[in-house]
Amino acid sequence: MIPRILVVDDEAPVRAYFRAFLTPRLRCEIIEMRDGKEALDALEREEFHVILLDQNMPGIDGFSILQYLRQSAPATTVIMITGLGGAALSHKVESLGGIYMAKPVSLKALLLVIERELERRGGFDYRPLNPA
Repeated sequence: MIPRILVVDDEAPVRAYFRAFLTPRLRCEIIEMRDGKEALDALEREEFHVILLDQNMPGIDGFSILQYLRQSAPATTVIMITGLGGAALSHKVESLGGIYMAKPVSLKALLLVIERELERRGGFDYRPLNPA
């Protein structure tokens, strides 16, 4: 199975940045959403295996989405990527079952986390045919 990765961020350049980095390194389907409302609508209809989630978005924030996912899709890996932060925020994300990463995120570290999570869940064919 090829994993489905959802990138939720209100900034189009950030979404494009993650897509450009991940596409040649992972065999996966990347879906982009621009806000929490759009993401929640999709999460009610579709399954995603990994979600890269901005915490600070207008309207529905990342914590609301993370809380929804813990109820509706507890196996989904949620990586909260935020420019806000510190130990308290990291603890809050982790207490909700998410993985906290601070902006600017290390893309190498992000890739390792995604690969580790896909390996942990098993059953995914995510290795690219021609690794970058």
